[in-house]
Amino acid sequence: MTHYRAPQNNNTPDATASAGHGLPDGSENFAYFPAFIRVTGKKVLVLGGGEVALGKLRLLIRSQAQITVVAPEICDDIAVMVDEGRIVWENAPFVDTMVNGAAMVFDAADDPYLTNRLQAATKRRNILLNVVDRTPHCDFIVPAILDRSPVMITISTGACAPALARIIRQRLETVLPASMSQLARIARDARQKVADHLHDNLSRQRFWTHFFQRGLQARATDRAGPEDIDLALRQFVPDGSLATVAGGQTMFAELTVDNAFDLPHGIARAIETADIVFHEDHIAAEILTLARRDATIIPIGCISLDKNPDQKRQNITRQSKIFARQGFNIVTLTQPITH
Repeated sequence: MTHYRAPQNNNTPDATASAGHGLPDGSENFAYFPAFIRVTGKKVLVLGGGEVALGKLRLLIRSQAQITVVAPEICDDIAVMVDEGRIVWENAPFVDTMVNGAAMVFDAADDPYLTNRLQAATKRRNILLNVVDRTPHCDFIVPAILDRSPVMITISTGACAPALARIIRQRLETVLPASMSQLARIARDARQKVADHLHDNLSRQRFWTHFFQRGLQARATDRAGPEDIDLALRQFVPDGSLATVAGGQTMFAELTVDNAFDLPHGIARAIETADIVFHEDHIAAEILTLARRDATIIPIGCISLDKNPDQKRQNITRQSKIFARQGFNIVTLTQPITH
């Protein structure tokens, strides 16, 4: 059987595309690689003591980095951070050796001469540099952030349209409940308990999917505690055999739209949580991209060579039931049959 992974993993440029800026499917290469950098206990240097530097510091002090500000003067709010011991202030002219040992450097001083010196100093030492509002000089950029700590959602336009990233973040604020924070903390504290009861990756993955889906639907309005995990485990495998993988679910969806935005919410959620997605040939790639990165995407034509659409679908139904009995969630995406 021929199959492939979700489309977002299938964007390897060919020789022609790699010579330019695009990929074979028409999308673009990343200008910046999306990643989260561990800065706990590491030195982060910020140059500048005004409002621009303050904006970066308000975010940085949420981390566990060791922050040093280099500036001849600092504004009142930064001075409060110094007094509270949250950052260190170097009231001295910048010298290149100040960047030694830093994990990253922020230039918020708005001094082109200083920026040139910083670029030379950080480049020699392979240290990441961010020059505020001067993207061509940046080794990394700071995206718009939706804070549901410990859940952190970032939105970036590759520095092309920061205002658009802010608008997207604002819209997400209205649809992603604050209860996400509570659910994530419950999961963090209960990971070992779930691992002790569910011994294989598939059953754990499915359990957490069910737990978060139900929690987000309820918006976790009541206070949750460890007993919620116990209840969720009992509901997940009702017969009490917690080491057993629960049966998977199947969904057959006939799509009349060609984009992810217009998909009914239930179908979109099923695609996002599916282990295997069967699809007919002309289902839009944008819709298939909703699948998890580790999901398996299978064109229906690879399963059945029968030219009769109804017969093909019957074959897929049989295959789906087999996979579901093994604990997989299956979604089959079809289009209306035209005669």
